[in-house]
This record gives sequence, C-alpha cells and structure tokens, in this order.
Amino acid sequence: MYYLITYIALFAGIIPLIVLFFKKRAFTFSDPIAPFVWLTFIASIYESVFSILLEINTAYWFQIYPLFEFLAIYYFFLKLFKSNYKTHLTISIIGMLAVYSISFVFWNEDNKFLSKAVNTIPITLFVFYFLFIWFRQLFKKMEIPDLLDNSIFYFVTGFFMYYSTTLALFLMSSFIFTSVLYFYDYWLVNVIATLILRICLIVGVWKMK
Repeated sequence: MYYLITYIALFAGIIPLIVLFFKKRAFTFSDPIAPFVWLTFIASIYESVFSILLEINTAYWFQIYPLFEFLAIYYFFLKLFKSNYKTHLTISIIGMLAVYSISFVFWNEDNKFLSKAVNTIPITLFVFYFLFIWFRQLFKKMEIPDLLDNSIFYFVTGFFMYYSTTLALFLMSSFIFTSVLYFYDYWLVNVIATLILRICLIVGVWKMK
C-alpha cells in the first residue's frame, strides 16, 4: 500500500504541468502557481529516477529542495497580493534565508531530517500567515461568489492541508526516523499529504481561466 500510494503521488506531481501545457500556459509565469507546478514536476522526476530507481542518497535533495520550495511559494504570494504586503514578504524571505543558512549546521549525509525540520518551520509559518491574510481578505470583500470554481482556492487549500499535516511529522523526525519499525507508517502521512496537495494542484490548474 505504501509503495502504491508513493507511485501515485509521484505520477500526480507530473500532471499539473501537463495540464498547463494543454492550456498553453506552461511558460506563462504571470500565473502565480506556475513556478510551484514546475518545481513539483522536477521533484517528481528526480524522486522517481534518482531516489527510487538509482537509489542515490537523498540527503542533498532534502537540503536543496526547501529553498526552491520557499521561493516558489514566495513567488505565488507575491503575484497573488501584487503590490500589497511587500514589507511582510521582504522580511519573510530574509528570515527564511537566515534559517536556511543555519540549517547547514545541522545537516550531514546521515542526519538529513534534522535540517529538513529546521527549514520546514519558517516555510510553514510563512504559508499560514499569508493564507490567513488571503482568507481574511476573501471573507471581508466577498469578491469570489463560487470558491469551487476559483483556482486560487484549490491552491491555498492544498498548501494548508499539506503544511498543517507535515509540520508535526518533520518536527518529530529525529525520533521517528531512527525507528525502522515505524518509519513507513509515519512517512505514509507525508506521502498522503503530498498526494492531496498535488490533487489540489491538478484541479486548481484545470480551473484556471
């Protein structure tokens, strides 16, 4: 079951970019979600080929990915809010770069999850903060009559569900991943959360006007 869901999640990561190509918007980076869709596609290919097939050590990938993950999400909110909250966004990216630099202190090839946990905290806080702003503006202005027909709603829902699910998982990673007995049970939570996020991406990209 674990491997089946993993393969489905990996395949689901490829679909959003395919849909963007189908809609002829794969290279339209005015769309806030475009960089994250590309990053998801690259992550799916990398994890399928290098991590699973070639069994290359994922320690380097775990350290590099959070930086690009944050930058893609930063771009999403930057485009979404346009000229608003520039100060908030600037402070956020400075803070993330500072934490990311510190995470190298905890990183080594045999302890990749500790630095991953360090990087997950600012990314999650960043996402939650701007999701709160988005929902506050939404209910204050009531500009979107049908949320289920709005692509941004699916993107923010996917972000919320993924980061609210995986934050505790990565914070407890030092304990969880030292136990081979429970490794797959806990990591399955991450795989399912990833699958949900990618399903939201697929639906959101399809709903883009």
